[in-house]
Amino acid sequence: MLAYFKSTTSPTLPAWQTGASVLRPRPATQPNAARLFLGLLLALGVGVRLFHFLDNRSFFIDEIYLNVNTIKMGFWDLATQPFEYEQKAPIGYLWVSRLCVLLFGKKEMALRLFPLLCGIGSLVTFAAVARHYLSSWGALVAVGVLALSPACVYHSVEAKQYSTELFVATLALWLYIRYQGRPDVASLVTWGVLGAVALWFSFSAIFVLASMAIAVSARWVLTTRWRKFLLYLIPFSLWLVSFAVQYYFIISKYPQSGWLIDFFDKVYQGFMPLPPTSAADVLWYGQRPYNLLVHPLGVLLILDGDLAQWQATSWRYLFKLGWLPASLILGGMGLLFRRRTLFFCLLLPLLFALLVSALRMYPFYSRFVLFLAPALLLFLGAGVDGLRELLARHRPVFYGVLVLLALPVCINTGRQLTNRDLFMNYEDNRGPLLYINQHYQPGDVVYVFWNMTHAYQYYKEAYPLRYDAIQGRNLKNVSQDPADFLRRLQPELAAIRGKKRLWFVFDYLNRNAIGEYVGRPAWYHTQYFYATTEVQNLFNQVGRKVDEYHSKPYNKYPHTAVLYELNQ
Repeated sequence: MLAYFKSTTSPTLPAWQTGASVLRPRPATQPNAARLFLGLLLALGVGVRLFHFLDNRSFFIDEIYLNVNTIKMGFWDLATQPFEYEQKAPIGYLWVSRLCVLLFGKKEMALRLFPLLCGIGSLVTFAAVARHYLSSWGALVAVGVLALSPACVYHSVEAKQYSTELFVATLALWLYIRYQGRPDVASLVTWGVLGAVALWFSFSAIFVLASMAIAVSARWVLTTRWRKFLLYLIPFSLWLVSFAVQYYFIISKYPQSGWLIDFFDKVYQGFMPLPPTSAADVLWYGQRPYNLLVHPLGVLLILDGDLAQWQATSWRYLFKLGWLPASLILGGMGLLFRRRTLFFCLLLPLLFALLVSALRMYPFYSRFVLFLAPALLLFLGAGVDGLRELLARHRPVFYGVLVLLALPVCINTGRQLTNRDLFMNYEDNRGPLLYINQHYQPGDVVYVFWNMTHAYQYYKEAYPLRYDAIQGRNLKNVSQDPADFLRRLQPELAAIRGKKRLWFVFDYLNRNAIGEYVGRPAWYHTQYFYATTEVQNLFNQVGRKVDEYHSKPYNKYPHTAVLYELNQ
């Protein structure tokens, strides 16, 4: 793929794209040093992803919710049946994940293999895209950020669909480069078919492809080149038909998720307030774009772990260095505006994401905007290229800016390599269940509290576990108060009578189940009532604690297994 861009030529720009291109196509013979550095960055990015993949940490709660379905359901059921825990994912991603299960088993690495391949594919494909549009320095910066961004690395080893969405967004840009200048029917049909297939692997692909269709169509309409406009309707129509079929047969069949909208609104402020009605709403318009520097780009210094103390200082916005990449991205947008079609291909997905966010249909938050990374990185690379020309006579200053730009992403990723607890979404769902598996004795009874049943269901099937546990029911929504809740638990707890040893498995912090509105019922979510503590108090009355497994530190990773010897 990289060889395809060994040489490029500058196409004639339509009349509405006046002005010389700031981003000149790279020369046919790129300096060997730039090629070497690009190869090293790609190798580094692949290496970081492989490190975390081979680390094989426990599934995060969201990975469990999705994959407890993937390991049990067949291909047809994945396309036609509702999922446990109200999960949603593109059918193409689900089918490939199911194939990995059949080929490699049900454990974590098998289910993370396809996201890993997509993450590596994103790197290679984006390197080709960046080399086409940017000069050596701009391409190196853009590829380097993608290679080391903690968010992009994390999603490459997360058993969910977001790495695939990033790959599809990057692949769409590569296909745009290859086919948008080839108006023959065969090429346009090929482009259309490939885009139509991509839509089945990525929900967000519709934003990217629709943006390309609008930008390219506008070029031909505004220059009154009607024959080309009609020709390019071939791929665009294929994309539209593909999306319509998928929406009618699959997406529209998903259950309504009012609770999920409520969750992303209250917990993450994931929807653009339109119109803004408060000071907090106005701040949203600055904070959310600013947060793109963290997720997906990772070019903002993350103040967690041993750096958390710096989060309280008023100087944090200065030394987090967000102002530097933000300035370069804005500058790059200004420079790329001279290339109207490309500019709108890159900008419109962002605007579409904001629009559907305002309609409360798609959160503008974290993993949901990962697909914007390629466009943002091209803007960033264009800004770097522009700065290089501006500082042509002041190279030490330019190199100093590059060092400042690289510091946050290098520090963030380096800290996560040396302290894996800092890597995103670390949860030890596996640990307590396997600890019981190791120490289980015949006659033991295992009681899994309702907020860990999803983990038990996955690991029981995947490893498998050699014990059958009592799976607690979520009774809080049918209970009136704490006393009523504990009373309704008694039939479940009755199963421990006559047993010598009891294992109790729970998550200390998780209070919301899938499908529930945040904070309901109110009595369950007060700071004075922790259901798992109350259940432990009941067990302490009928036995004594003799063993315990929990993640370290306990107050951060609350997945726990407690062993009681029961009174006879």
